[in-house]
Amino acid sequence: MDDVQDGIDIIVQIDDPRDPQSKRVLAKLNPGENLLNNRKKLEQNSKVKMNDTFSFTNKVGQIDNNNILAEIAKEDEERIILEKIINKEDRILYLKSEPDWKFLKDRHKLEYGITLTLEKANKKAFTIMEDCKMTEIVDGCKYSTIEIDSEEDQIMKNDLLLAADINTKVFVNLSTSFERSKITKSNCNANLACTISEYGKASLKFRLQPDVEFIKEVKDAIESKDPRNFKKIIEEYGQFIPTEITLGGRAYFKRSNISRHFSEENPKKLNISTGSQGSNIKIESNTENLINNINNSKRECFKLVGGQNLNINNFDEKVWAESLKDFRYWSCIKFKNPISIFQPLSENLRKQILLSIGKKILYTNTEDHKYFLVEYAKPRVFGLDIPENILKIIQNKDAGCSIFATVIDKKEKDIFNCQVIWSQNEDPRLVIHCIQKKFKQRKCKLRISWMVIGYDLNFDLNHSEFNIQLKVQNEYFKATGHQTIIKSLDLEDDSSVLCFGIPVLSKLNSSNNSLVINHHFFNDQNNEKIGLHAFSYCLEKNHYVNLPDFTFNKKSY
Repeated sequence: MDDVQDGIDIIVQIDDPRDPQSKRVLAKLNPGENLLNNRKKLEQNSKVKMNDTFSFTNKVGQIDNNNILAEIAKEDEERIILEKIINKEDRILYLKSEPDWKFLKDRHKLEYGITLTLEKANKKAFTIMEDCKMTEIVDGCKYSTIEIDSEEDQIMKNDLLLAADINTKVFVNLSTSFERSKITKSNCNANLACTISEYGKASLKFRLQPDVEFIKEVKDAIESKDPRNFKKIIEEYGQFIPTEITLGGRAYFKRSNISRHFSEENPKKLNISTGSQGSNIKIESNTENLINNINNSKRECFKLVGGQNLNINNFDEKVWAESLKDFRYWSCIKFKNPISIFQPLSENLRKQILLSIGKKILYTNTEDHKYFLVEYAKPRVFGLDIPENILKIIQNKDAGCSIFATVIDKKEKDIFNCQVIWSQNEDPRLVIHCIQKKFKQRKCKLRISWMVIGYDLNFDLNHSEFNIQLKVQNEYFKATGHQTIIKSLDLEDDSSVLCFGIPVLSKLNSSNNSLVINHHFFNDQNNEKIGLHAFSYCLEKNHYVNLPDFTFNKKSY
């Protein structure tokens, strides 16, 4: 084959000609040049549009008129000349296209954050590192079904449901749960059901490196000392970003006028919980029973994610599923292991962000309790009903969490004192004493309100109130043989400031279980500060006693 400097016409065969997605393109290439240079020319060809998904191949034989092609590694393209892999008679160059993670990450903007409405952010924040792992999903077809009523039908129209398996951990203050009771030997009529056909083709798992521009904007926000600038950052860069995704396609179908018979069926549950510290959207259902027992229902496709863009009014699922063999038709169908966009930053920057934002109320709860007051001076210990996701934050020392609580008697006028017991490696509890002038046994109906305040390690800024300055201080007092403590706090004397406090003990035993630590705040006019006056009283002995070791938690607005 003569080496023509300006190139010669060569037929470029993309993929197996038996594949309906394959095509042939006539391109001018130089057979005397190496594959790397010819790749650059094919990248500029408007019909071929060569990218990282394409590999050069060498025809090494035929079986039953089918070509046997050997792929050429990209690192060998510089040393191999084009004429070595082209048949001199037909001048055909065979290219093979296969999914490549670099192509997929660009096509699906995987280096961009995601907003709370599950849209891609405007600005790119990260670069996916080279150790990205792509795994093929074999036999990845799954079916699931949701039965819904008219109220849930409104949720159906929300993209959150259509995201199905997103498992966002922290980012939205939305918590909705629809649950059906267990059905035993009864007929069940539903207004509408949504069936989802999911075809997973590949998963990508990756690590993220923050881009220079993103880091600069974070540093500028820290230096501004205005936490509202972090909200501006998430508006541009998104709230969270997944570190693992599933690619493929989903087809959504709806059925109406469904009639089913159950001998016994487990609960059907749709959870959408994107609360302050944890969220998930899950679909649970018994698909097999639904398929076997549906009568007189119409199956109608109403939404497609991925796959060839077919007419949903005359939808052929088999044809659509076949189109997913081409990775160019894949879409993101699952976001997994999402993290805040601030999480991949350095530890030092994350700490500076938290200090700039300040502590916030992470969780609040009010509980009603009944118990019998039967013994004088003996406290009642209450375990707090702390959600698992909040418990994990409390156990993380970097969150710097504090517990605040108050208690009232819903009927009587007795006074109740509340203290926190928080031993190392244990969950916090509340110790409540009833203070009576004259002891009497009675039934108590208590209302206990408590909250957790700390740094939001998940960086949920959408529910941070920056117009209210919340300041939390924790001060440890060692027993000194005194009954009272009077001191100025690091807080300016201001009539508009509201202060709340609670003592925290590290243990509860016979030496302090009848001891009440009380306090009040006062105006320290000499120092122009707010002061603290704390004292201890023994209910068993009915007199003031020396203060023990304790920590005093104070919050102010």
